[in-house]
Amino acid sequence: MIKIGIIGCGFMGKVHANCYRALQDVKVIGVSDIRQDRAKEIANLTGARVFTDADELINNKEIDAISIFLPTHLHKEFVVKSARVKKHIFCEKPFALTVKDAEEMIKETRKEKVKLMIGMVLRFWPEYIEFKRIVDSKKYGKLKVLKCTRISAPPIYGWDNWYFDPNRSGSAALDLHIHDVDYIYYLLGKPKSVYSLGKNDKNGWQHICSTYKYRDTLVNAGGGWDLSKSYGFMQEIRGVFEDGTVIEYNSKTQPLIIYKEKNSELLNITKDKINFINTDGNISELSGYYNEDEYWIKCLQNDKYPERVTSKDAKASLEIVLKEIESAKIGKEILL
Repeated sequence: MIKIGIIGCGFMGKVHANCYRALQDVKVIGVSDIRQDRAKEIANLTGARVFTDADELINNKEIDAISIFLPTHLHKEFVVKSARVKKHIFCEKPFALTVKDAEEMIKETRKEKVKLMIGMVLRFWPEYIEFKRIVDSKKYGKLKVLKCTRISAPPIYGWDNWYFDPNRSGSAALDLHIHDVDYIYYLLGKPKSVYSLGKNDKNGWQHICSTYKYRDTLVNAGGGWDLSKSYGFMQEIRGVFEDGTVIEYNSKTQPLIIYKEKNSELLNITKDKINFINTDGNISELSGYYNEDEYWIKCLQNDKYPERVTSKDAKASLEIVLKEIESAKIGKEILL
Protein backbone atom coordinates (compact mmCIF):
# COMPACT_ATOMS: atom_id res chain seq x y z
CA MET A 1 0.00 0.00 0.00
CA ILE A 2 1.45 3.35 -1.11
CA LYS A 3 0.57 6.07 1.38
CA ILE A 4 0.21 9.58 -0.03
CA GLY A 5 0.29 13.05 1.50
CA ILE A 6 -1.31 15.87 -0.48
CA ILE A 7 -0.16 19.47 -0.06
CA GLY A 8 -2.52 21.89 -1.77
CA CYS A 9 -6.22 21.01 -1.79
CA GLY A 10 -7.55 23.32 -4.49
CA PHE A 11 -8.65 22.39 -8.00
CA MET A 12 -5.73 20.09 -8.85
CA GLY A 13 -5.56 18.60 -5.36
CA LYS A 14 -9.20 17.57 -5.71
CA VAL A 15 -8.61 16.11 -9.18
CA HIS A 16 -5.75 13.90 -8.03
CA ALA A 17 -7.43 12.95 -4.75
CA ASN A 18 -10.31 11.51 -6.78
CA CYS A 19 -7.87 9.60 -8.98
CA TYR A 20 -5.94 8.17 -6.01
CA ARG A 21 -9.24 7.16 -4.46
CA ALA A 22 -10.10 5.11 -7.56
CA LEU A 23 -6.74 3.31 -7.73
CA GLN A 24 -5.84 0.04 -6.03
CA ASP A 25 -3.24 -0.26 -3.26
CA VAL A 26 -2.88 3.47 -2.70
CA LYS A 27 -4.35 5.63 0.03
CA VAL A 28 -4.25 9.34 0.80
CA ILE A 29 -3.57 9.48 4.53
CA GLY A 30 -2.65 13.14 5.00
CA VAL A 31 -3.74 16.47 3.48
CA SER A 32 -2.70 20.06 4.11
CA ASP A 33 -3.86 23.43 2.81
CA ILE A 34 -3.82 26.98 4.12
CA ARG A 35 -7.61 26.87 3.65
CA GLN A 36 -8.90 24.45 6.23
CA ASP A 37 -12.26 24.02 4.51
CA ARG A 38 -10.54 22.77 1.34
CA ALA A 39 -8.34 20.38 3.31
CA LYS A 40 -11.36 19.03 5.17
CA GLU A 41 -13.22 18.48 1.89
CA ILE A 42 -10.48 16.21 0.55
CA ALA A 43 -10.03 14.57 3.95
CA ASN A 44 -13.74 13.68 3.94
CA LEU A 45 -13.38 12.31 0.41
CA THR A 46 -10.34 10.12 1.16
CA GLY A 47 -10.48 9.45 4.89
CA ALA A 48 -7.20 11.31 5.36
CA ARG A 49 -6.01 13.25 8.37
CA VAL A 50 -5.84 17.05 8.10
CA PHE A 51 -2.42 18.54 8.91
CA THR A 52 -2.52 22.25 9.75
CA ASP A 53 1.26 22.34 9.26
CA ALA A 54 2.53 21.09 5.88
CA ASP A 55 5.99 20.46 7.36
CA GLU A 56 4.44 18.07 9.88
CA LEU A 57 2.80 16.17 7.01
CA ILE A 58 6.10 15.98 5.09
CA ASN A 59 7.88 14.61 8.16
CA ASN A 60 5.21 12.04 9.00
CA LYS A 61 6.90 8.61 8.91
CA GLU A 62 3.79 6.81 7.62
CA ILE A 63 3.76 8.75 4.35
CA ASP A 64 5.70 7.29 1.39
CA ALA A 65 5.20 10.02 -1.18
CA ILE A 66 4.16 13.67 -1.31
CA SER A 67 1.90 15.13 -4.00
CA ILE A 68 2.39 18.88 -4.40
CA PHE A 69 -0.45 20.97 -5.86
CA LEU A 70 0.66 24.43 -4.80
CA PRO A 71 1.19 27.70 -6.68
CA THR A 72 4.26 27.35 -8.89
CA HIS A 73 6.49 29.72 -6.90
CA LEU A 74 6.25 27.29 -3.95
CA HIS A 75 7.23 24.15 -5.87
CA LYS A 76 10.95 24.35 -5.20
CA GLU A 77 10.56 24.88 -1.45
CA PHE A 78 8.29 21.88 -0.95
CA VAL A 79 10.05 19.55 -3.40
CA VAL A 80 13.36 20.18 -1.62
CA LYS A 81 11.81 19.75 1.84
CA SER A 82 10.19 16.48 0.78
CA ALA A 83 13.35 15.12 -0.83
CA ARG A 84 15.43 15.83 2.26
CA VAL A 85 13.23 13.50 4.34
CA LYS A 86 13.38 10.80 1.64
CA LYS A 87 9.84 11.21 0.31
CA HIS A 88 9.10 10.48 -3.34
CA ILE A 89 7.47 13.46 -5.04
CA PHE A 90 4.77 14.10 -7.59
CA CYS A 91 4.65 17.81 -8.40
CA GLU A 92 2.07 19.50 -10.60
CA LYS A 93 3.32 21.37 -13.65
CA PRO A 94 4.94 23.70 -14.44
CA PHE A 95 8.17 22.43 -12.90
CA ALA A 96 9.19 25.88 -11.62
CA LEU A 97 9.31 29.55 -12.60
CA THR A 98 12.98 29.40 -13.59
CA VAL A 99 15.35 26.84 -15.07
CA LYS A 100 17.72 27.44 -12.15
CA ASP A 101 15.04 26.36 -9.65
CA ALA A 102 14.24 23.27 -11.74
CA GLU A 103 17.93 22.33 -11.83
CA GLU A 104 18.23 22.70 -8.07
CA MET A 105 15.16 20.48 -7.56
CA ILE A 106 16.62 17.82 -9.85
CA LYS A 107 19.96 18.01 -8.04
CA GLU A 108 18.33 17.60 -4.63
CA THR A 109 16.11 14.66 -5.60
CA ARG A 110 19.05 12.87 -7.22
CA LYS A 111 21.23 13.50 -4.19
CA GLU A 112 18.58 12.01 -1.88
CA LYS A 113 17.79 9.19 -4.36
CA VAL A 114 14.06 9.89 -4.40
CA LYS A 115 11.74 9.69 -7.38
CA LEU A 116 10.34 12.90 -8.88
CA MET A 117 7.61 13.18 -11.47
CA ILE A 118 6.20 16.41 -12.89
CA GLY A 119 2.56 16.36 -14.00
CA MET A 120 2.79 16.69 -17.78
CA VAL A 121 -0.63 15.16 -18.26
CA LEU A 122 -1.00 15.28 -22.06
CA ARG A 123 1.47 12.41 -22.25
CA PHE A 124 -1.28 10.38 -20.53
CA TRP A 125 -4.38 11.86 -22.18
CA PRO A 126 -6.19 9.18 -24.25
CA GLU A 127 -6.64 11.21 -27.44
CA TYR A 128 -3.06 12.48 -27.32
CA ILE A 129 -1.70 8.99 -26.65
CA GLU A 130 -3.48 7.73 -29.78
CA PHE A 131 -2.30 10.72 -31.81
CA LYS A 132 1.31 9.98 -30.89
CA ARG A 133 0.87 6.27 -31.65
CA ILE A 134 -0.27 7.13 -35.17
CA VAL A 135 2.55 9.66 -35.70
CA ASP A 136 5.16 7.14 -34.54
CA SER A 137 3.72 4.40 -36.77
CA LYS A 138 4.32 6.53 -39.92
CA LYS A 139 1.30 4.76 -41.41
CA TYR A 140 0.35 7.94 -43.29
CA GLY A 141 3.90 9.14 -43.80
CA LYS A 142 5.61 11.88 -41.83
CA LEU A 143 3.69 14.43 -39.79
CA LYS A 144 3.97 17.59 -41.91
CA VAL A 145 1.76 20.10 -40.04
CA LEU A 146 0.86 20.25 -36.35
CA LYS A 147 -1.38 22.74 -34.59
CA CYS A 148 -2.19 22.75 -30.86
CA THR A 149 -4.60 25.07 -29.06
CA ARG A 150 -5.48 25.45 -25.37
CA ILE A 151 -7.81 28.24 -24.30
CA SER A 152 -10.04 28.90 -21.34
CA ALA A 153 -11.95 31.36 -19.25
CA PRO A 154 -9.88 33.09 -16.56
CA PRO A 155 -8.94 30.72 -13.70
CA ILE A 156 -10.76 32.70 -11.02
CA TYR A 157 -10.96 29.59 -8.81
CA GLY A 158 -7.33 29.91 -7.68
CA TRP A 159 -6.45 30.78 -4.09
CA ASP A 160 -5.75 34.49 -3.60
CA ASN A 161 -5.96 35.04 -7.40
CA TRP A 162 -2.45 33.59 -7.66
CA TYR A 163 -2.88 32.65 -11.32
CA PHE A 164 -3.03 36.36 -12.19
CA ASP A 165 0.26 37.16 -10.47
CA PRO A 166 3.07 36.36 -12.94
CA ASN A 167 5.54 36.20 -10.05
CA ARG A 168 3.61 33.24 -8.65
CA SER A 169 2.18 31.51 -11.75
CA GLY A 170 4.27 32.64 -14.71
CA SER A 171 0.91 33.62 -16.27
CA ALA A 172 -1.02 31.71 -18.94
CA ALA A 173 2.06 31.39 -21.14
CA LEU A 174 3.71 29.18 -18.56
CA ASP A 175 0.91 27.66 -16.52
CA LEU A 176 -1.52 26.76 -19.33
CA HIS A 177 0.41 26.79 -22.61
CA ILE A 178 3.19 24.55 -21.25
CA HIS A 179 0.93 21.52 -21.70
CA ASP A 180 1.08 21.82 -25.49
CA VAL A 181 4.74 22.82 -25.50
CA ASP A 182 5.57 19.67 -23.57
CA TYR A 183 3.46 17.51 -25.89
CA ILE A 184 5.16 18.97 -28.97
CA TYR A 185 8.54 18.26 -27.36
CA TYR A 186 7.36 14.71 -26.53
CA LEU A 187 6.24 14.19 -30.11
CA LEU A 188 9.03 15.87 -32.08
CA GLY A 189 11.90 16.71 -29.74
CA LYS A 190 13.45 20.13 -29.22
CA PRO A 191 12.78 22.73 -31.95
CA LYS A 192 15.61 24.64 -33.58
CA SER A 193 13.99 27.98 -32.73
CA VAL A 194 10.79 29.67 -31.55
CA TYR A 195 9.02 32.83 -32.61
CA SER A 196 6.18 34.09 -30.42
CA LEU A 197 3.61 36.85 -30.18
CA GLY A 198 1.56 37.48 -27.09
CA LYS A 199 -0.96 39.56 -25.20
CA ASN A 200 0.70 40.98 -22.11
CA ASP A 201 -0.78 43.13 -19.32
CA LYS A 202 -0.34 43.74 -15.58
CA ASN A 203 -1.36 40.11 -14.98
CA GLY A 204 1.33 38.78 -17.28
CA TRP A 205 1.11 36.95 -20.60
CA GLN A 206 -2.60 36.22 -20.91
CA HIS A 207 -2.31 34.71 -24.39
CA ILE A 208 0.62 33.48 -26.47
CA CYS A 209 0.96 32.12 -30.02
CA SER A 210 4.17 30.45 -31.13
CA THR A 211 5.77 28.93 -34.20
CA TYR A 212 8.43 26.26 -33.72
CA LYS A 213 11.06 25.50 -36.34
CA TYR A 214 11.57 21.81 -37.14
CA ARG A 215 13.27 20.33 -40.15
CA ASP A 216 10.26 18.53 -41.67
CA THR A 217 7.18 19.75 -39.79
CA LEU A 218 5.32 23.07 -39.61
CA VAL A 219 4.32 23.53 -35.97
CA ASN A 220 2.40 26.20 -34.13
CA ALA A 221 0.59 26.39 -30.82
CA GLY A 222 -1.46 28.96 -29.00
CA GLY A 223 -2.95 29.28 -25.56
CA GLY A 224 -4.55 31.73 -23.21
CA TRP A 225 -7.05 32.18 -20.40
CA ASP A 226 -8.56 35.49 -21.51
CA LEU A 227 -11.88 34.19 -22.84
CA SER A 228 -15.35 34.91 -21.47
CA LYS A 229 -16.46 32.93 -18.42
CA SER A 230 -19.20 31.17 -20.39
CA TYR A 231 -16.65 29.72 -22.84
CA GLY A 232 -15.13 27.35 -20.31
CA PHE A 233 -12.16 25.34 -21.57
CA MET A 234 -11.03 23.85 -24.88
CA GLN A 235 -8.02 21.83 -25.99
CA GLU A 236 -7.47 20.97 -29.64
CA ILE A 237 -4.90 19.20 -31.79
CA ARG A 238 -4.69 18.80 -35.57
CA GLY A 239 -2.11 16.93 -37.60
CA VAL A 240 -1.67 16.77 -41.37
CA PHE A 241 0.38 13.87 -42.72
CA GLU A 242 2.52 13.34 -45.80
CA ASP A 243 -0.29 11.65 -47.76
CA GLY A 244 -2.83 14.36 -46.85
CA THR A 245 -4.48 12.42 -44.04
CA VAL A 246 -5.74 14.66 -41.22
CA ILE A 247 -6.26 13.74 -37.56
CA GLU A 248 -8.20 16.18 -35.44
CA TYR A 249 -9.58 16.44 -31.90
CA ASN A 250 -11.42 19.25 -30.13
CA SER A 251 -12.52 18.73 -26.53
CA LYS A 252 -15.61 20.92 -26.98
CA THR A 253 -16.87 19.91 -30.39
CA GLN A 254 -15.23 16.80 -31.80
CA PRO A 255 -13.82 13.45 -30.70
CA LEU A 256 -10.61 12.18 -32.33
CA ILE A 257 -11.36 11.72 -36.04
CA ILE A 258 -9.09 10.65 -38.89
CA TYR A 259 -9.85 12.08 -42.34
CA LYS A 260 -8.50 9.81 -45.08
CA GLU A 261 -8.58 10.26 -48.86
CA LYS A 262 -12.05 8.76 -49.35
CA ASN A 263 -13.65 8.67 -45.92
CA SER A 264 -13.42 9.79 -42.31
CA GLU A 265 -13.33 7.52 -39.26
CA LEU A 266 -14.01 8.05 -35.59
CA LEU A 267 -11.09 6.62 -33.66
CA ASN A 268 -12.00 4.42 -30.72
CA ILE A 269 -10.60 5.90 -27.53
CA THR A 270 -10.83 3.83 -24.36
CA LYS A 271 -11.73 5.84 -21.27
CA ASP A 272 -10.90 4.58 -17.80
CA LYS A 273 -13.36 3.88 -15.02
CA ILE A 274 -13.04 7.41 -13.64
CA ASN A 275 -14.38 10.09 -15.92
CA PHE A 276 -16.34 13.22 -15.01
CA ILE A 277 -16.63 15.03 -11.66
CA ASN A 278 -17.09 18.59 -10.47
CA THR A 279 -13.58 19.81 -9.68
CA ASP A 280 -14.39 23.53 -9.26
CA GLY A 281 -11.86 24.17 -12.03
CA ASN A 282 -11.75 24.24 -15.82
CA ILE A 283 -11.52 20.45 -16.34
CA SER A 284 -14.09 17.83 -15.36
CA GLU A 285 -12.80 14.87 -17.38
CA LEU A 286 -10.26 12.89 -15.36
CA SER A 287 -9.12 10.07 -17.66
CA GLY A 288 -5.72 11.65 -18.39
CA TYR A 289 -5.08 12.42 -14.72
CA TYR A 290 -6.15 8.89 -13.76
CA ASN A 291 -3.67 7.43 -16.28
CA GLU A 292 -0.95 9.75 -15.00
CA ASP A 293 -1.52 8.86 -11.34
CA GLU A 294 -1.78 5.15 -12.14
CA TYR A 295 1.60 5.34 -13.89
CA TRP A 296 3.15 7.23 -10.97
CA ILE A 297 1.85 4.75 -8.39
CA LYS A 298 3.11 1.80 -10.46
CA CYS A 299 6.55 3.43 -10.57
CA LEU A 300 6.53 3.58 -6.77
CA GLN A 301 5.19 0.05 -6.37
CA ASN A 302 7.81 -1.36 -8.74
CA ASP A 303 10.64 0.86 -7.46
CA LYS A 304 11.20 2.37 -10.92
CA TYR A 305 12.01 5.94 -11.83
CA PRO A 306 9.45 7.56 -14.17
CA GLU A 307 10.47 7.25 -17.81
CA ARG A 308 7.44 8.51 -19.73
CA VAL A 309 8.05 11.95 -18.27
CA THR A 310 11.44 12.59 -16.68
CA SER A 311 12.71 15.59 -14.74
CA LYS A 312 14.92 16.32 -17.75
CA ASP A 313 11.82 16.40 -19.99
CA ALA A 314 9.96 18.76 -17.66
CA LYS A 315 12.98 21.08 -17.48
CA ALA A 316 13.30 21.09 -21.30
CA SER A 317 9.63 22.08 -21.70
CA LEU A 318 10.10 24.87 -19.16
CA GLU A 319 13.15 26.14 -21.07
CA ILE A 320 11.19 26.27 -24.33
CA VAL A 321 8.28 28.23 -22.81
CA LEU A 322 10.64 30.74 -21.21
CA LYS A 323 12.29 31.26 -24.61
CA GLU A 324 8.82 31.84 -26.11
CA ILE A 325 8.11 34.54 -23.51
CA GLU A 326 11.49 36.12 -24.32
CA SER A 327 10.66 36.02 -28.03
CA ALA A 328 7.27 37.67 -27.44
CA LYS A 329 8.96 40.41 -25.40
CA ILE A 330 11.51 41.32 -28.07
CA GLY A 331 9.45 40.40 -31.15
CA LYS A 332 12.16 38.21 -32.64
CA GLU A 333 12.89 34.55 -33.33
CA ILE A 334 15.06 32.91 -30.69
CA LEU A 335 17.39 29.99 -31.35
CA LEU A 336 17.31 27.08 -28.92
